[in-house]
Amino acid sequence: MKTFVTILCWFIPFKKTRKQLKQKYVKSIPIKYHHNNRIVIHLPDGKTIENPYSIPGLSIHFAGRDSVIELFYPINFHKSHFICRDNCSVIIKPSCFMGLTLDMYNECTVTIDENCQIGQCHVNMPNERGTALYIERDCVFSTGIEIWTTDAHPISDMDGNCINNRKSCVTIGRHVWICRNATLLKGARIPANSIIGNSAVVSTKLVTENSVYAGNPAICVKSNINWSEGKIS
Repeated sequence: MKTFVTILCWFIPFKKTRKQLKQKYVKSIPIKYHHNNRIVIHLPDGKTIENPYSIPGLSIHFAGRDSVIELFYPINFHKSHFICRDNCSVIIKPSCFMGLTLDMYNECTVTIDENCQIGQCHVNMPNERGTALYIERDCVFSTGIEIWTTDAHPISDMDGNCINNRKSCVTIGRHVWICRNATLLKGARIPANSIIGNSAVVSTKLVTENSVYAGNPAICVKSNINWSEGKIS
């Protein structure tokens, strides 16, 4: 496939198209390992691969030390990028990612369960130690999703005392559908079988399962619902 695509690119006059084909089928970005950072790939047959040269569709930058990324294949990455600083932990089970970005500060944790389909999603975990993101199985994310597990910068009163709320993880329950351009802020909790509406902002722990939440801040607008990935007939 790599040889075929390389030859095909000689006859394509459009630079952008050539670049996209090479990124997908030919070029893979090598991963630089240092300071005890590790990647472990768990294969379906029980075997493992440690510290692979590259991962198709995923670029990884270790900006610190002692971070561990565990991937349970099969996983489909496309235009995804991870930045890990000191002592970060990433566990991802079989899922599909079409533009996942993880920007992780020291001692942060990301856990994504199986059978998730995540579009373009930016997970921001800067400037605060020990924050976490948990995504349970069977979740579907649209595009333009922003997740923040921290306020990122200190907020002080007029006497100089920090008044930021304490750090808190973001938890997304089983079988949750998050629509386009939604934002989840630190402390957000999404209950199972729920839908987060277009451009909604969630900053608290939502309680009722099988509900639709919308608005800024997000509130329950409909309950006793369920959803599926099929088409509307």
